[in-house]
Amino acid sequence: MQYQNSGGIPGIEPRRGLPGMRSKLAGAAPLTAAFLGGSITEGAGASDAEATSWRALTGAYLQRLYAGHPVNCINAGVGGTTSTFGAHRLQEHVLREGPVDLLFVEFSVNDGEDRGETIRGMEGIVRQCRRLSPETELIFVYTAADKNLTGYKPFNIAVHEEVADHYGIPSIDCAAKVYTMIHTGELSWKRFAPDGYHPLDAGHALYAGLVQEYLQQEIGKGGNQPGWLEEAGPEAGPVVAVPGEGAEVQETAVLNKEAGREAAVAGEEAGTQETVLLIQEAAVPGEEVEAQETVQLIQEAGEEALLPIPLDIRNYEYGGLLDYSAAAYSAGFRTQELEPGEPLMNWRFSTEHAHTDDPQAEFSFTVTGQGAGLVLLYGPDSGIVEYSLNGGPYAEVNLFDDWCLNAYRPILALFPLQEKRGVLQVTIRNTVHKDSRSTGTGLRVLKLLHN
Repeated sequence: MQYQNSGGIPGIEPRRGLPGMRSKLAGAAPLTAAFLGGSITEGAGASDAEATSWRALTGAYLQRLYAGHPVNCINAGVGGTTSTFGAHRLQEHVLREGPVDLLFVEFSVNDGEDRGETIRGMEGIVRQCRRLSPETELIFVYTAADKNLTGYKPFNIAVHEEVADHYGIPSIDCAAKVYTMIHTGELSWKRFAPDGYHPLDAGHALYAGLVQEYLQQEIGKGGNQPGWLEEAGPEAGPVVAVPGEGAEVQETAVLNKEAGREAAVAGEEAGTQETVLLIQEAAVPGEEVEAQETVQLIQEAGEEALLPIPLDIRNYEYGGLLDYSAAAYSAGFRTQELEPGEPLMNWRFSTEHAHTDDPQAEFSFTVTGQGAGLVLLYGPDSGIVEYSLNGGPYAEVNLFDDWCLNAYRPILALFPLQEKRGVLQVTIRNTVHKDSRSTGTGLRVLKLLHN
């Protein structure tokens, strides 16, 4: 499909727009917006994550725009997480209470250099959302970091744009705005984001201002465009006119006021990680499916939804989290939480998990799908484990890295993707082995993964 251009706002690709959000202005029903992303979406760098982050400022703008509607905003930002983790977190952290109206997706900073894995993550989020919450409007947001300031369409943003263009999803390239302002002398990157990742308040305000420009353009203007379901088939309902004028766009705060602020955080983004993929090329047969204009029919729970042929048939459309208790554990495990004061990063949810330091301990679980994996709580005393898939030979996994020296944090381990969906039996064994930097052979199971 071909979509309209930016309509005069640099860095914005509206594509099919946000027709569902304009229709909602005519009523008074509650509105739910969710923000799925990494630490910048969570609010890192802002003086008050719930007031001055781009997420909070955008939520406040939506409340003004939809005056008279109860507006609920879901913070699904988790530091250091990629779109792969985002696809697996979507149901638990975004859709757990039901469908949402608007979903912002921000992973261009944390996604790595593996194009295929990025496609699988971002496409998995889109397809899963459109299958489980078909009226949700999505927006991709690209924030700035050193690697996203190498040009107008650096690698990670370009890959995200492949997915956005394939599904007609609007995108807001905040990094391109920052890049331009740096080269025109309007902005000092070191004052904007002293650690090279997390913007200070004025930076969050700049991101929010660009997002608000787009929302004003798409929601506040008159006229209607067909939604993705309407584009795909005859399911379109009556078009609702949007009365009244849109709310004014909040002016972006000037960056000069941050000129004297010192960096509170130095170095690279804490805990940002490349998802550990235990995928062997020989175990993943088949070529990546080319993007086509053809539409395939997907049926889920008796409801039909039309979606384009996937860019990658191995995407994480069916990704999800299972509680650690869904596995069967040997006697060496016990249930516990991290003690108060134990260092924890990139996780603000429950730390209840299954723990053992017995090198002979093991556990197993069964899922149905194309892939399986784990979310392990890794830290200073974590060891090396090994896994077997469907009774195959055991393979060793060492997830320890430099960040483990400082704190516990969730780390993904994905086992080899299968050609077809089916029953997957996974067995995990602890071992006597450990990384040379680790203080022990601990194994902490936070979540199970399925796709």
